[in-house]
Amino acid sequence: MTQTMGTLIVLLSTGMWGISGVCGQYLFEHTQIDSTWLIAVRQILAGLMYMMVIVQRGKEPLFAIFRAQRQTLWKMLFFTLGLLGSQYGFYYAIKLSNAPTATVLIYTAPVFVVLQQVLMQHRPVEKKEAVGIFTALMGVFLVSTHGNPTSLVISPAALFWSILSAIAMTLYTVAPAHILKEYSSPYLMGWGQLLSGFILLPLCNPFHSGVESWTFFSIGAMGYIIVFGTVVPFLMYFNGLKVIGPVKASLISCSEPLCSVLFSVAFLGTFLALPDYLGVVCIVGTVVMLSLK
Repeated sequence: MTQTMGTLIVLLSTGMWGISGVCGQYLFEHTQIDSTWLIAVRQILAGLMYMMVIVQRGKEPLFAIFRAQRQTLWKMLFFTLGLLGSQYGFYYAIKLSNAPTATVLIYTAPVFVVLQQVLMQHRPVEKKEAVGIFTALMGVFLVSTHGNPTSLVISPAALFWSILSAIAMTLYTVAPAHILKEYSSPYLMGWGQLLSGFILLPLCNPFHSGVESWTFFSIGAMGYIIVFGTVVPFLMYFNGLKVIGPVKASLISCSEPLCSVLFSVAFLGTFLALPDYLGVVCIVGTVVMLSLK
């Protein structure tokens, strides 16, 4: 695979992720779908599809992770809980606000990764990191208040779940560093998706979605979220990542919130004010800044 092809694959995968949030917004706006049901079913079905990929490859024993050392199992648990928290928080934040707002706020996750590294390594914050943290906070301020510190333009709950999702994303980004040396990314993601979905099942009725009547568009949106918003882009992203490297892939992934903004405004008529766009620039700029060494 060439560098150009790797770049295109990563770009396409991040675009798919951005559109999946817009599909979630469509379901929340046009149906009475239960958010917990949506996330549980998405996680389980996506996890099963990953399992099929793993079996088809035949490179890793399907249940090998459960025969691992206790330390590895604990890391897998943290990975699963982080994955669950990030996905649940993301879609619940979309329900409470909209896809662009949730996607942009969740992109503050690199800031929490930096803070985690500073605390774990007992080192001072570097100048570039300090600028990145300030820029990200400015972006959050603009998106959530439109520059008016006396009022929120999104609900406190939407802001809470967005930031919680970003923190959880940090957990599942950092936790599997050790076990990635033993297991492939699709293997970990498959079990993480499957287990996190089963954790949610007691909180919803798996046979009752809350949707009174499924339409062509609602079925299409749900199917897209599972297949083209989860399984396909993840596999594509990591194939491209092997070719172009993590720095370039991280920079290209900044297209996800931009794609979410574009499709939400164009197809769902979502209104975004000037401070929202400035907030997008601040947060995306932070990701770019922290990705460049």
